[in-house]
Amino acid sequence: MRSLPIGPEEAFVLSRIDGRSEVADIAAATGLDTDTVRGAVNRLAELGAVLIGAPEPEPERLKETNNRVVAEAAKMRRPAVEAPAEERSTTHPAAALYDPSELDEEIELDLTRKRMVLDQFYRLDSLSHYELLEIETDADKKTIKNAYFRVVAIYHPDKYFGKKLGSFKEKLELVFKRVTEAHDTLTRKKTREEYDAYLSTRRQTSALDRAMHGGQDHAAELERIRRQIEEQARMEERIVRPTGPPRVSRPPPPLDPEARKKALARKLRASSNAPKKATVSDAEKTRTKVAAQEKIKGDFKRRHEERMVTMSDRQIEKYIAAADEAEKNRDKISAANALRIATTLAPDDESLKQRYESLHNDVNAELADSYFKAAEYEERQRRFAEAAASYQKALRGRKTKRGYERAAHCILEAGGDLREAADLAKKAVGLSADWPDARITLARIYLSLDLRKSALGELERAAKSAPKDDRVKDWVKRIKRGEV
Repeated sequence: MRSLPIGPEEAFVLSRIDGRSEVADIAAATGLDTDTVRGAVNRLAELGAVLIGAPEPEPERLKETNNRVVAEAAKMRRPAVEAPAEERSTTHPAAALYDPSELDEEIELDLTRKRMVLDQFYRLDSLSHYELLEIETDADKKTIKNAYFRVVAIYHPDKYFGKKLGSFKEKLELVFKRVTEAHDTLTRKKTREEYDAYLSTRRQTSALDRAMHGGQDHAAELERIRRQIEEQARMEERIVRPTGPPRVSRPPPPLDPEARKKALARKLRASSNAPKKATVSDAEKTRTKVAAQEKIKGDFKRRHEERMVTMSDRQIEKYIAAADEAEKNRDKISAANALRIATTLAPDDESLKQRYESLHNDVNAELADSYFKAAEYEERQRRFAEAAASYQKALRGRKTKRGYERAAHCILEAGGDLREAADLAKKAVGLSADWPDARITLARIYLSLDLRKSALGELERAAKSAPKDDRVKDWVKRIKRGEV
């Protein structure tokens, strides 16, 4: 779960998913709006991190959910971080992020405190400084300091001096480190302004990204349109369906008995004088009937398909018009989304496809600037996993040598997938073979993969293109001395 390419908002929502909650429940528990939660859930489902199932409407289940949501919402508003007096439910907020067997480790912490530590530790990458300290975003300096002292009273490693903590010792230290970082950032004007700007950028970028790349939302819209096309075709069919020839009524029989006898005699004479019709076998009658039925079915199917094409064309025109209007209003994201649907309905229209791809690339390029800014801030804060994800999202819209190199560097520093990091560094080298930074990063990745010859080869090539770069010389010396 921790390796997923998701931001803090999605990770926070993920930490609140327990297998029973609905979107409204999670929104109440997190304090986020319903649309934000739904977008995060759809993104997580797209990545395969969660499954979206049908709701369970049983009264007992609803009552249990409501009680749980109220309790979670109250906990989110609570100003202090305190261990509850009574044992909490076995369903804990970060249960989706770690193996519950970690609670079984034999250490000198009670079960409630273990859960609190694991809950915080596994959400560190997703919690903002404000959420970590459980304060509002407009909190003043005094409130921040009071919140900090309440939190460190639980997570400061010195509080458990002399106790057997096992793997929880390192977790406590990391939580304490992040809490201290949150305090130090928010109590200084300049760093807080930078952090607030970063949070604002991330929120806006995440919302735009979901609008552009929300796979499930797009699929749901397409399904709705296809149902609408079917319904419109059926309605059109009912309107134009022929009702058949008008019924012809026989004239009423004459009332005069003599007149009736004369009419019957005329009918009998006409019948006896009429030529006899050729008899048709039962098999021939059956074949004729089947052929007629098949023709009716074929005609019906052809007319239905023609109506479906007509209705689909109308929908395509509707979304193209919506895209035109959105572009006129400089709303590129809405325009791109409208064209995305139109191209799906008309997959063979090359001009429409090219228009969508051009607009899609423009939007990704605009998003890239925001992602690069977010990545640079995250990297300065040494939040390398988040920085790597942001750099990679930025690369969707703007493929630069520095973006590839920084993404590779951050994956390396975060202890992520080194082969993925190597691929990114190679792309940076491919864009600028004479740039030493890319080759140094690639060499460091090779060293981590225990490919010393490959690492030395990259550094030697870097030395040729940048003979005065002391970093390259230093790495070559360290490798030859066996220091790395």
